Amino acid sequence: MEAELGKRNIQARIIHYLDDFLLVLPPGTCTREIREIFTELCGTVGLSIKISKNEEGCRACFGGVELDTKEMVMHLPTKKLQKARLLVQSNSDKKSVTLLDLQQISGYLNFVAIMVPLGRTFLRRLYNMELYFPSSGRYQQRRLSSEARKDIDWWWEALAGKPERSILTRVRQTISTWSDAASKKGLGGYYTCETHPLPQSDSVFAIVLPNNPTRQREHINTQEMRAVEQVLLYWGRRWRGKRIQIHVDNRAVAYGLAKGTIRGASMRVLRRCLLLATEYDLELEPQWISTRDNGLADALSCWDINRITDLAPQLLQDIYNLPNHGLQIYSSRDSLP
Repeated sequence: MEAELGKRNIQARIIHYLDDFLLVLPPGTCTREIREIFTELCGTVGLSIKISKNEEGCRACFGGVELDTKEMVMHLPTKKLQKARLLVQSNSDKKSVTLLDLQQISGYLNFVAIMVPLGRTFLRRLYNMELYFPSSGRYQQRRLSSEARKDIDWWWEALAGKPERSILTRVRQTISTWSDAASKKGLGGYYTCETHPLPQSDSVFAIVLPNNPTRQREHINTQEMRAVEQVLLYWGRRWRGKRIQIHVDNRAVAYGLAKGTIRGASMRVLRRCLLLATEYDLELEPQWISTRDNGLADALSCWDINRITDLAPQLLQDIYNLPNHGLQIYSSRDSLP
């Protein structure tokens, strides 16, 4: 169809999902002419147009969301937003729920998360609770856990307004970070940017972890996620509005940052990372790299002075000041950590 429109000197981009079509036209285009041509083409290939779903103008629904090319935003149609609010409110009032209840709310909110930053992040505790039900017990009642209730309460606040997302392409300055964790030694990280292509003393940290048996028994995924959290705690405020390339040599951490969710204790740290990114308006772009390519961050986490100075000789003068960097603590105004 796009090729046929092109043959008729009509500049239009056609996006389709199954049998739904979206035509994006340049400003000032006569929609009547396009409608007639599109109707003719649909008849030629045997497609019928459902008039009740046909919309023209600067606002149109496609894929379950409403696109507004005048304000350049997308948001949920009113009926879908009201349904989401009703689902959240009805479940927040319950003391116990069935597996079917959880599947209905988590499934629908997973769709709504398109509009809500961190939406998928605040579904993990609902998914976790689903695991406590027997596979054949969709109607069996279980008390709503305090952790799952935190996700529901967060969603109630998130849906209080009318969430929307910008559809504008925004050009951001890029910051590149590297971080790593040594299980019983410490955390290390650094960043570079256009004005500082090499790591300097004020763009590096090496944290010696306290001798805490509980912390030392943490899964490596959680420790690696803590290293990313320290990067955001150290420098996130000065990076406001920028795009952050996060290089890590742990696939689970890279995947968790990209998807906004991860299993296990790492989820609590990931949630804090994403809350920080939202607070500072950071666009995170996680990238997995090999341990070999993450050499300096690995050396910083192990406090290997010889390797640090070999890989970054410009740090030699300040090398003995690096351990003075302490572990930063996340203190959020959000009551749902």
